[in-house]
Amino acid sequence: MIGSRVLRFAVPAGLAALLAGCAQPVTPPASGLPTSRSEPAPSAVPSATVAPCPPSGVRLEAGEGDAAMGLRVLGLELVNCGSRTYRLNGYPVVRSLDDDRAVLKVKVLHGVNEIVHSELPWDGPPKPVVLKPGQRAGTAVAWRNTYDDTRQRPVTVAFLDIAPMAGRPSQVVAPDGGLDLGSTGRIGVSAWSLLPDVDATASPSGPPVPGASPSEPVETGGPLL
Repeated sequence: MIGSRVLRFAVPAGLAALLAGCAQPVTPPASGLPTSRSEPAPSAVPSATVAPCPPSGVRLEAGEGDAAMGLRVLGLELVNCGSRTYRLNGYPVVRSLDDDRAVLKVKVLHGVNEIVHSELPWDGPPKPVVLKPGQRAGTAVAWRNTYDDTRQRPVTVAFLDIAPMAGRPSQVVAPDGGLDLGSTGRIGVSAWSLLPDVDATASPSGPPVPGASPSEPVETGGPLL
């Protein structure tokens, strides 16, 4: 089991504007990618210990979901904690699971524009990403808690089974509170993007965010059958 690490990027200006009314002012960081947990800028407090590196050589870290005006955003980081270069190109492969780890019927969109209804600078087309040891890449999952179809039961995703790319080993993430999709039945995922260099074994800098708490553990394993 691995604990989460703090996500080192804040809600970009475009998303912050969408969350206005529930959000407080935030300053977009150099990376431009969103994090998780709002009040309103999503973030998480670092765990007390550094988790071991999985056999795949990369570790997935998640924060807590940002919630405002029905829009939710979860920031994810993939850390190259191994000793070899790790290459990415495209979108993570994401599957939604219920409390029993059964696969839910949830549509995964490449890009978050259809969810957010706005062009965001960090939601661009896929580009090759090369992670040297200690470097990390970021992605974001976006969804809306909208229930406007009484024929459908509300859907809550308890776990996300995420592989960095098709055919790569996956890790299971337990977002705090789950993903409350209402009757929408879909989520959007942004392409991987290289984040500023940070030592993967060092403790994150900066003071803890008041009211934030660590995300649930992440389990490493192959894709679920």
